[in-house]
Amino acid sequence: MRSESDNHKNLLCTPEEIWRILHANATSLKQSVDIAGIATREKSLLDEQMKIFLRSAPAGKFERSTYGDVRSFFDEACKDYDSDLENPYWSFTHEILKFILRKFIVEHFSETQEIRLFDAGAGTGNWSAWVLRMNPRTCGTLFDMNANMLKVAYAKIIRLHGNATRIVEGDLEVTSDFPSERSNLILCMHNVIGLGRNTERILRNLFLHLEEGGLAFIMAMNKYHAFNFTRRFRDETEALRVLGDGSVKFKSDMPEMFCYTPNELHAVLMSAGFNEVTVLGFPVTAYPSPQDTKLLQKETLDQQLTNAYNRAMLLKVEKRLCLYPELAYRGGSSLIAICKKNADQ
Repeated sequence: MRSESDNHKNLLCTPEEIWRILHANATSLKQSVDIAGIATREKSLLDEQMKIFLRSAPAGKFERSTYGDVRSFFDEACKDYDSDLENPYWSFTHEILKFILRKFIVEHFSETQEIRLFDAGAGTGNWSAWVLRMNPRTCGTLFDMNANMLKVAYAKIIRLHGNATRIVEGDLEVTSDFPSERSNLILCMHNVIGLGRNTERILRNLFLHLEEGGLAFIMAMNKYHAFNFTRRFRDETEALRVLGDGSVKFKSDMPEMFCYTPNELHAVLMSAGFNEVTVLGFPVTAYPSPQDTKLLQKETLDQQLTNAYNRAMLLKVEKRLCLYPELAYRGGSSLIAICKKNADQ
């Protein structure tokens, strides 16, 4: 039996019953599994341990990075930014993310409906390229504040999709930088709102830019994952940053990112104006090691992801479990919110 001190040290090494069910083979995972009950027990444990840590940790004051720091980081990162797709863990998370996006896009848009995509913080354009390939009736705007990232995106997107896309350099906090024509699909992927310095303003601008009846996908860093990862693989100061400052640094040479619990992300999106919000987490069955977080890393310590059969079975399980909002707290990569703006807004 695990001691209280062990739980405090390694939060997501959960009670054996929970761990066994969430890693079960797809053929043994039954609809009758009490997902809500499992989630309630594990999440309660996590919440309690976070409260204990915050009460016992010394007070800290953390400096905030500037947009200059963010630009500098991505000026360097853009050289190898797409290399994460070669890592078994991150390629696994991308497969799950594509599954989630495809499911909700197909359900929301009719086959004949034109999609006007706005990729907020498009980076090197991978997600715009994927949506453009998925639906030929799509035109897109790639929007980012980093010119070097957009140069990579331009070479990739324009070659494939030509006049179907526009490249716009701008600041998501500045309303006047947005295109005048609104979009009916918004992607705000990975750490865009986490690296924004005024998240509430960015989210409000995205809401205003979204057409009535539109759909938005907005990703954020999972605070439960951020706390667990920093406690296990960094130090108590960085874990305190997560709880005391609401931000995380996974590496010392990167800007901090704002992070949210599923409930916090839901609340901030509703405050921005979205009136129907579903928050999911992913992956809920695999957890990254420090090795998995490095660019140019082509190996993983997770044997389930290196064996083709095990990976396929795990992905099958994941595609079922990741759709449970109750398990969003378990997201070992990120949270993704599916947001709608009703026509009467």
